[in-house]
Amino acid sequence: MFGVNIANEALRKIVAYTRSSDEKIGLLIGVMAQDGLWVTDAISGYGPAHSSGTVLLPQALARVADDILKGRIEGSIVGWYHSHIGHGIFLSNVDIDTQLKLQQFSPYVVALVIDPTINQFGVFMYEPRFGLVQLPSSQIRII
Repeated sequence: MFGVNIANEALRKIVAYTRSSDEKIGLLIGVMAQDGLWVTDAISGYGPAHSSGTVLLPQALARVADDILKGRIEGSIVGWYHSHIGHGIFLSNVDIDTQLKLQQFSPYVVALVIDPTINQFGVFMYEPRFGLVQLPSSQIRII
């Protein structure tokens, strides 16, 4: 397991985008370094979100990957985020499937779930030996 460093500006974007009555979804951009995963930016609006889960659209992922390759976005896709409005911090079965699909591309991909009604978020990853793991707050730093 590795620590996650989240840029204050990236977290600000996530909070601003998810403050509504509709569930929202987006991508986390950053890099893996010796001292953990660095989330440097958050990009919003990359798929539908609904009460039964959130879905990242393949064409949206392809568009972001193309923007990364062409230098319009600096970094890599290091995860995704979505909101659970009033439902707490957890990953649904659909969310777990989304996480596993993204982790096919890199083992250093995380899911950030935010519930803006209680002003809390959690970071999750899937560890092959342990399954789904929520990172303890001691392993998450806001920079």
